[in-house]
Amino acid sequence: MTRTISLLVFSLFLFLAAAAQNVAIRDSVVVGIIDSLVVEEKIELSSSTDMALYAVGTKIERISPLALERGASLTLEQLLKSESSLYIKEYGRGMLSHLSVRGRSSAHTALLWNGIDISTPTMGQINLVQIPLYFFDKMTIHTGGGSTLYGNGAIGGAIELSTTPEWNNGVGGDLTLSAGSYSTLYSGGTFRYSSNSFTSRTSLLYSSSKNNYKFNNNTKPGHPRERLNNSAYYNSGIMQEFHKRFKKLSQLSFNLWYLNFNREIQPSIPLNDTPENYASILDRSFKGVIKYEGRVARVSYRIVGAVSEDREFYKEDIIAGTKYFGEVEAQYSVGTLTLKSGGTFQLALPKGNYFDLGVKERRGYLYTVARYLPPFAKETLILGAGIRVGEVTNGKVPPMPSIDFKWYPYRRGAHNLALRGSFSISSRVPTLNDRYWGGVSSYLLSESSTTVEGGVDFSRSGERFNLTLSTSLYSSAVENWIRWLPAGQVWRPQNVPHVTSKGIEAQLKVEGEWSRLGYRAAANYSYSSIVMDKGLWSEDPSIGQQLAFQPLHSFNSTLTIERDRVSLFTTISYTGRRSTLDIFDLLPSYTLTNIGGEYKGILWGNNFSIILSINNLFGVNYQNVKFYAMPPTNSLLTLRYFF
Repeated sequence: MTRTISLLVFSLFLFLAAAAQNVAIRDSVVVGIIDSLVVEEKIELSSSTDMALYAVGTKIERISPLALERGASLTLEQLLKSESSLYIKEYGRGMLSHLSVRGRSSAHTALLWNGIDISTPTMGQINLVQIPLYFFDKMTIHTGGGSTLYGNGAIGGAIELSTTPEWNNGVGGDLTLSAGSYSTLYSGGTFRYSSNSFTSRTSLLYSSSKNNYKFNNNTKPGHPRERLNNSAYYNSGIMQEFHKRFKKLSQLSFNLWYLNFNREIQPSIPLNDTPENYASILDRSFKGVIKYEGRVARVSYRIVGAVSEDREFYKEDIIAGTKYFGEVEAQYSVGTLTLKSGGTFQLALPKGNYFDLGVKERRGYLYTVARYLPPFAKETLILGAGIRVGEVTNGKVPPMPSIDFKWYPYRRGAHNLALRGSFSISSRVPTLNDRYWGGVSSYLLSESSTTVEGGVDFSRSGERFNLTLSTSLYSSAVENWIRWLPAGQVWRPQNVPHVTSKGIEAQLKVEGEWSRLGYRAAANYSYSSIVMDKGLWSEDPSIGQQLAFQPLHSFNSTLTIERDRVSLFTTISYTGRRSTLDIFDLLPSYTLTNIGGEYKGILWGNNFSIILSINNLFGVNYQNVKFYAMPPTNSLLTLRYFF
């Protein structure tokens, strides 16, 4: 099967290449439709790492630089809640927080830093509250089956975080200080130096919170008001980057980060006053990447080496994993055809009391992707295709092909209407915990997801008004979904035979100017139906029901109004009702409202900003996960000074 699909895709690439030879070759130019406009742009060195170029038929959302700058003292979890309708499962403020895209598990979304998967090698996922936004200045959300582009685990999609090197700016940086409710403190500092051929960025941060907010204890008579115990957290970290440019269109980069995240484990509401059950957990992570990239004629290339080490300390247990990663890729452009091929290798070594000595896992992948504008379509049609195949120690990896298109039936001036579609097969190999925790689970199969989706994008631009509207419909089926289920006195991973996910996503963005006011508004809606069609036993009452902790409806909207140096903003988010592991036990829906304001000024010849935000304005009493208290009204004041 793998060989057949590979031959089919390779034949398609040969056809595209032959067709492209009939098109006039333009040196150093790629023709593409980006942001609904046909443009010609010079290939930059970093373009070889941008997989979003090949995501023709799926939705790509780039978080605005303004949102990233305003949220510098926040975590990735907090930004996703305010800027998207993606569902995040939270066990309290600043506690364990996992992302769910289209009803999938957190291990079904790849989280990438400058193209490198940063999920822990043991769990195959990462706690979102550990990821500080302060380290990054670019963020992209790719929704849809993406294993062809991003590799293992991108069944629901991928989130890419990156930093962009600056050149010829001399010395600069910023200082960021925040203080808020529950003794929440944040401090961060960044120092940059850049010349024509060398740039360096050093960022340090420290954040902490007692996190001792009050809540209504609904497990006691009368629902008394109590203060939360054992819920403090501390996070410190450093990120260092060096970039060196050479005369022959090449660049050497070195990046590293270190994070030390220590948190008390928030007790469930019934155990809030039982100190004998209190515990804490410490997570330490180190990641280092060295990358060399360049360009020769029409070929751009990239060579990457990376190491990642994650350690988790819980009571007397240590769960650790080390991951070594290597990648080589090349991108070739001729006329309106762009091809990229490469290979990756990964070695993972788990450590801990529940792993046998000497356990190791090797994974290897080869991939090819293409993007093509047929000359007969007069730059109104984009085609994409790709395939990724791989091998893993003591396991099998399904092939991961994809076919995409985007067609512009109407384009007149700044008005554009596009139709898009995609078919993809994605997969996820069982994690080290799945396969080796407490022994070898050799019976486990890799998950495989087949996704079909289509969408409509419309954009309209004017002198004082811009509008974009996007809708997507999708249907996907996951075979061999891995879930941990009770097996006697212990829990074991099992392959659930078949899970179906169907849904609708819609996004509206409007920005413009009215009188002397500037405004930006956005709304996101998601309908996600995810149902287990076949269970491990035919009498399972969960068959045909929405999976636990997955809302059917979610909504998010933002509005920003600006005048001169002052801006006001608000966010309204809605999370629909969810069931617990008991499908008949429903958690009620809730709506949260956040507001804030920002003032930008000049001090000592440099820019500064003051941001005040108030979260859960109306003090809604809610639980994201049953019996885990969430905070009432709270505030945060942030000062940023740029030099």
